[in-house]
Amino acid sequence: MDTLVSVIIPSYKHRQYIFDAIKSVLDQKTDFNYELIIVDSSCDDTADLLKKKFPDIRVIALRERAYPGAARNVGIKAARGNYIAFTDTDCIAHPSWLEHLIGAHRAGHRVVGGSIRNGTPYSLGGTLDYLLECSDFTTPRQTTQKSHFGGGNVSFVRDIFHKHGYYADQVKGSDSIYTRLLKKAGEELFYQPKAIVWHRNRTDLKKIFRNQYELGYGAAINRHKYKLSGTILISHPWLIPLLPFAKMLTISKLLVQNHPLHFFKFVLLSPLAFIVLSVYAAGFYRGRRDIVKPTG
Repeated sequence: MDTLVSVIIPSYKHRQYIFDAIKSVLDQKTDFNYELIIVDSSCDDTADLLKKKFPDIRVIALRERAYPGAARNVGIKAARGNYIAFTDTDCIAHPSWLEHLIGAHRAGHRVVGGSIRNGTPYSLGGTLDYLLECSDFTTPRQTTQKSHFGGGNVSFVRDIFHKHGYYADQVKGSDSIYTRLLKKAGEELFYQPKAIVWHRNRTDLKKIFRNQYELGYGAAINRHKYKLSGTILISHPWLIPLLPFAKMLTISKLLVQNHPLHFFKFVLLSPLAFIVLSVYAAGFYRGRRDIVKPTG
């Protein structure tokens, strides 16, 4: 039987999670043939361990660290499927995840994303990290109104990459930037809430702070580079201190509309959330400073 779908997972030093992620993909209940490709750049023995434990999957071992976008590009070029699906090492896919993604493709949708659930529900830090990053993917209804999808739960008709090119090679945001640019180019983004993965979030506050700083830094770079919404913050940096308030409002609105229980949790965590988002704003300011050189 021909390979209909290629599932690609980029991997870098996530050995504590990746075995569960792989098992969840291999346990998919489907009526079609699919392959799993791991692109690992850990530069240790992870690739060898994966090959021994899972001899039926394809493991591509890179000789040096690759950011997620670059690793995904390697997987795309090696893929045999007509559809390309992505998840991450810190995600666990529902047994019907792939079936729902491909069902949406078969219905005519070229870019499909799914819902992301909290994989660390008993951790305050993990829940905070989840609400800050995944609030837009708790929507219970199908929609074509999403602005972007993350790399942990998304799939494409293969010719998307032939037509629009590949992921950017950057530390943060290559996944969301790619789908934002697809939408800007006229491609529809279809959200299928029945395609579910659970995301294992950061639980350590230090890692959450560092991640938000890097996300803020990358957001400034990306808005300048790709002319995305929010470029006003680049030309008017005095607005950057308002970022935490704006993001708190946006997240609250999404959670009220999509998941009231998560909104209640966000309210309880709001003092800490505001501090974390202030770190995001500091990263944004640093990114803006690095791209806008002073004149004179």
